[in-house]
Amino acid sequence: MGLVITSEAKCRDCYKCIRYCPVKAIGIKDGQAWVDEDRCILCGRCIEACPQNAKKTEQYLDKFKNYIASGNKVVVSLAPSYLASGYFSTPWKLVGALKELGVDVVEETAIGAEVIADEYRDLLNKKELIISSCCPTVVNLVEKYFPGLCDYLAPVISPMIAHGRLIKQEMGENCRVVFIGPCYAKKEEALTRGEGSIDAVLTFEEIFNYLDRLNQDIPPRNIFPDRTSNRARRFPLPGGALRTGGLNELNIKPDDIVSISGLEDCMETFRDIEKGLIKPRFIEAMACRGGCLGGPAMGEDAGILARKQRLYNNLNRGQQSCRGANNKGIIVSWSYTPREIDYKVPDEEEIKRILALTGKTSPEDETNCGGCGYPSCRDKAIAVYNGLANPEMCIPYMREKAESLSHAVVDSTLNGIIIVDKDMIIQDFNPAANRMFNRRDIKAKGKPLSTFIDPGDYIDVWENQEMITDNCKQYPQYELITRETIYPLPKYGVVIGIITDVTEEEKTRAEIDNMRQEALDRASQVIKEQMRVAQEIAGLLGESTADTKATLLELKEIIGQREAKTNGDES
Repeated sequence: MGLVITSEAKCRDCYKCIRYCPVKAIGIKDGQAWVDEDRCILCGRCIEACPQNAKKTEQYLDKFKNYIASGNKVVVSLAPSYLASGYFSTPWKLVGALKELGVDVVEETAIGAEVIADEYRDLLNKKELIISSCCPTVVNLVEKYFPGLCDYLAPVISPMIAHGRLIKQEMGENCRVVFIGPCYAKKEEALTRGEGSIDAVLTFEEIFNYLDRLNQDIPPRNIFPDRTSNRARRFPLPGGALRTGGLNELNIKPDDIVSISGLEDCMETFRDIEKGLIKPRFIEAMACRGGCLGGPAMGEDAGILARKQRLYNNLNRGQQSCRGANNKGIIVSWSYTPREIDYKVPDEEEIKRILALTGKTSPEDETNCGGCGYPSCRDKAIAVYNGLANPEMCIPYMREKAESLSHAVVDSTLNGIIIVDKDMIIQDFNPAANRMFNRRDIKAKGKPLSTFIDPGDYIDVWENQEMITDNCKQYPQYELITRETIYPLPKYGVVIGIITDVTEEEKTRAEIDNMRQEALDRASQVIKEQMRVAQEIAGLLGESTADTKATLLELKEIIGQREAKTNGDES
């Protein structure tokens, strides 16, 4: 795991960290940003830029608390930019808070800066070009991206490490030295170049957050540091190293001594040196605009000028306990070496192939909008080749693709789709709606809805913010019968109507209804006729039955009389 950590749960795939990274050391995989530590120079811009707070650095606060709890002597090396902090009403309250936490000794890192500034002065008489090596981000930048300039980096340690060695030499190797400052890159520097001189690195932001969590448990007092610096308190400002070492007082042409701050200016200057366009003798290079006062972990919102004013206001205060610094024989030399980066530039054909994946087949297609985080489409194509990016990061391409898909769905549906704004002006009128209502074939978009249909239902939906569903609507002028669903989208300020042409269905249903009615009428007529016939038959059957009954009775009587006569003769 690298020093900069990304929270997958918080990362929203917005590419802002890529846009802000000056060396494009951030990759995207499965929708998550990750930091390529081989390319990263630890400037901290991605941490500052992330709107979701998805990035942070390795934390050493627990180590700091454990040192205090263990009973070891704890010494804080406090970066001189603390004088510009506005967290407390005075910077001395930060010293007081550290003492309340259990820190034994607080000294200003500017003590080590005096030692290193003197080394710069000596080196200036020996080398043709010196690039200051105080800023670890600048050192990373040179070693990784301008390896040809490594020989020009001042071959000495930074003020932080120099101060740590001074403390260990004076107070013993068993004491714990904790550096507190505005810089994330110091954490890596302590691990890779500190050689045990710095035991932990905290940022101002981290210590202020810790104090916030403690709330009122630590009432700070104004306490001056145990040891300060008379002449190196300006070190965090552009030109601070020059003044501390007295380099600006040497008999050197003004153009030979250059002070630059901000990574863009540093990179521009280094490129000019590589091209042979400039030949200064000494370059004080600081990665942050405004020097260390512009550090990414200062832990406050005030601008550079406000911080600078605070530093000047506090510059000559709290020096009662000042003791001059000397190196006392500590080793200050350090050798910087190039660090190779595996980043390949493909040939032109491969770049064209990658560009074509997002529909860029000519220079005119390369919008270079920067939405993906890269300055140009070709830069992004090279990043794709190196596995840091993917084609789908092209926002115009993905928007066009999404719009094309959306339009394809809307255009291909058999339902009419009408979209109007709150003023009933048509925003979209798909082909199906065009066939239904635009018989004159005029351009519908931008026209009032009333040009084609009565907008009453749409007005009601917008005013009431209520959906109308499955509403049967007839348009005699278009010989149409429709079923409509109309609903508002207040977030976008539009009303959408989805219209289904049911004319043929309604005609068929009407014909079937007519046929049913006719069949019913015919059945009723037949029933009536059958009833009439039945009644006539019943009448005839009634007369016939009466005659039959009379005849049968008469026949029965005759037969009865004959039987009686026969019986009388026999007797």
